[in-house]
Amino acid sequence: MLFFLLLINAFFLLFIAQGKIPPNATLIFEIELYAVNKGPRSVEAFNQIDKDGDKKLSELEVIHYLKEEFARDGKKRHPSAHDEILADIFKKNDHDGDGFISAKEYNVYQHDEL
Repeated sequence: MLFFLLLINAFFLLFIAQGKIPPNATLIFEIELYAVNKGPRSVEAFNQIDKDGDKKLSELEVIHYLKEEFARDGKKRHPSAHDEILADIFKKNDHDGDGFISAKEYNVYQHDEL
């Protein structure tokens, strides 16, 4: 019996070494979770950026948040980089083009990562 199991394991390892996994193989993955953090698209993050509490993010609120984050990471950036990043954020997130990013546009309520 032990010889049979060793033979099967050697056969399986041969397939893996060739980059092939047998079609009826059962793969078992052991995953260790190190930490769970709220992502940048959380309700808390939205509320942190939304200084006036109107449930939408203005360009002024986003640029203020970006400046705080840039100061926190300590990397020097040219001021024009702020404008480029701001323009990109609004281009990708302001779907209705009203000049604000709503909670829905910010994707607070959709969690596609889960």
